[in-house]
Amino acid sequence: MMDYTNQHFRAMVRLISANTLTYTEMVAADELLSDKTDHNVKQLLGQSATIPEGPSVLQLGGNDAAQLYNCAKIYHEYSQKDNRKCEYTALNLNCGCPSPSVSGKKCFGAALMKDPKHVAKLVRAMDDGVEGKIPCTVKCRIGVHDSTPFSRKTYDRISERKEYEQLRSFVDAIASDGIVTNFQIHARIAVLGGLSPAENRKVPPLKYEYVYRLVDQYPELNFVLNGGINSLSQVKEELDGNTSLAGVMVGRALCADPWSFSMADEMIYGDATVDEIHQHHLCTNRRELLEAYGRHVDYEESRNDPAEIRRSLVAACAHLFAGEPNAKRFRRELDEIAARPERLQREAKAKVWSNISSGGKGSSTLASAFSTSSTLAGGGWDDMQTSDSPAAVASVGWDDIQAIDDNTKWDENEPPLSELILEAAHRNFGDEVLSSCRKESYDKKAWEEEQARMRIARGDPILFAVERSSGEKDSKVSGGVVDGWFKNGLS
Repeated sequence: MMDYTNQHFRAMVRLISANTLTYTEMVAADELLSDKTDHNVKQLLGQSATIPEGPSVLQLGGNDAAQLYNCAKIYHEYSQKDNRKCEYTALNLNCGCPSPSVSGKKCFGAALMKDPKHVAKLVRAMDDGVEGKIPCTVKCRIGVHDSTPFSRKTYDRISERKEYEQLRSFVDAIASDGIVTNFQIHARIAVLGGLSPAENRKVPPLKYEYVYRLVDQYPELNFVLNGGINSLSQVKEELDGNTSLAGVMVGRALCADPWSFSMADEMIYGDATVDEIHQHHLCTNRRELLEAYGRHVDYEESRNDPAEIRRSLVAACAHLFAGEPNAKRFRRELDEIAARPERLQREAKAKVWSNISSGGKGSSTLASAFSTSSTLAGGGWDDMQTSDSPAAVASVGWDDIQAIDDNTKWDENEPPLSELILEAAHRNFGDEVLSSCRKESYDKKAWEEEQARMRIARGDPILFAVERSSGEKDSKVSGGVVDGWFKNGLS
């Protein structure tokens, strides 16, 4: 999902589970094609250089066959380069996103479900782009609603037989030429217009039975159930209840509490083989995880501007201690750590500009070039670097400008990010939390789920926040990710 399943979050997930199939953020075709430089391709398609990616899927978004062909081809060629970390298990076409900016303005995502034959054309183009070397899959809903204002009352009057037959027609059209054999289905309709993306995850009812029927009627295809799955125990329950189901996809719940899924390998895959490389990176507790993830973040910051990359590095581990006392305070500290490079650069630039505007080097030329000192103090830095003013360039010179720029770069004497994150964890959590193994954490989560079920059965009020020892409440994260469990992998 956008802004969540970037390479840093996926790297952290790989430290928790060697077998979990992860999905990238949806990469919009026009975004990739608008800038084919190595830097942009790496930003959109790259993987961790220190933690093996493992089983993972590159999800693309678009409605133009030529664009999707070119995107797939870019990935295929990029992955062949020896010095690139870019190897995915499969490609995926997003036919399920209901966001107005995607399914409305750009007419892809869930809007594609209205034209199954066109979707078949799109996945053929993707398959051609990778020369059939990896599978192409489709993520979709059970249908779309866009004809009239949506209400639950009117929706309940729609014939379920007709709705299911439309879903079957979609599957038939996509699978007809044998390219797509794997579907990930969010068991809700997508309402195009009238509901926000958040409402689209809650208002339309879940209809798991549609996916179960597809599993029975298309034994030659693989179907993955998505929507409303909030815990590892629910994943196992669904897989145990329908052994023909290819897998279960978990989204927001994994983002909100990733460590609660740390027993996935043992509970879902059982004796599945884990190669030595991935076994070496698996962590038994959260202290080990932060230490291993710390090597990843330090490597990334050594090769990128911390002011540009740190927020995404820190965000990946922000909810690692969800449900623990002081979890909210830990996240606040991470927010401060994430903002530190930008703040220090702003302060350094402000100091340089203050010196210039008060009579330092080049002040008279800059003042004449940009009119007033208030303009200089108010952000003239970007203006100066893009200025066509001959006076500014001739008198100050780009060498001088670069010298000023060098004085505002990141201070290499700053503590490494790994150290800052680990110190924040130690300040907020005791050894019992940091050293608790995966099994202990899972047992605690399972106990909490059982207590919640018992409260519901008794008719007790449902609490949507967990009370903390400090008296604060720890709310759930807004946003999500797309990650799945496959029992047999992709074929």
